Amino acid sequence: MRIFSACLLIFLLLFFLTVPLSLAHTDYQFPSYTEGQVNEALAKTVPIRFLPSNPLYFLITVKEMVSRFFRPSSLEKARFDSILSGKRLKETYLLLEKGDIKNASKSLRRYSKRLDSMTRQTEKARSQNQSVVAFIDELTEGLKLHEVLLSAISTKWQNYQEGYNFDDNFDAAFGEFIKTILTIDNIKPGLKNRFKTATSSATLEDGPFASPTPSPSLMIQDGSPSAKPRRIIY
Repeated sequence: MRIFSACLLIFLLLFFLTVPLSLAHTDYQFPSYTEGQVNEALAKTVPIRFLPSNPLYFLITVKEMVSRFFRPSSLEKARFDSILSGKRLKETYLLLEKGDIKNASKSLRRYSKRLDSMTRQTEKARSQNQSVVAFIDELTEGLKLHEVLLSAISTKWQNYQEGYNFDDNFDAAFGEFIKTILTIDNIKPGLKNRFKTATSSATLEDGPFASPTPSPSLMIQDGSPSAKPRRIIY
């Protein structure tokens, strides 16, 4: 009887240790994109010389920090952050394709931070009466590429087991992406409708991530929700 109980206990432990790995992934309501569309998004994103797994990668990060430091205005810093966010997302896709989950997860975390920095710099530029309209148009085109890559990353991730907090970092990245869409939509109403992820997600209409109607003088201050989006699980 004791032997049976011990075997049962071991079986249950193994079951609960292994089953969560296969159930850890979250299904997001992304539109489907063809391989050609994904390749086009990769091609249109700024080229990458070294991936984070390369020993020389730190030289790239140092160069980026120095270049950003000398940007003359908040608007220019926001524009540079937009470029860097695209690089971080492209790195994530390429690293995941190579099976490097650890560095892919780190790049996702850097992507979230860069989007957050870009939003803050955009707010600062507006508070300084800098015109951000042209930048918002550029950003919208870039975010459409982000949507394609996020969808492709989500699909690729289903082939792997949970590890290195990838699910949590993807959740945060998706949240920053949606928050950025809502921010630019508050600056230039109607832009949200250009994103399939935003227009197909019920959380943007009815849930805690719904976009408020801001006053004309406080559009960006009132229209930048900080909550993460509710994940859609099938």
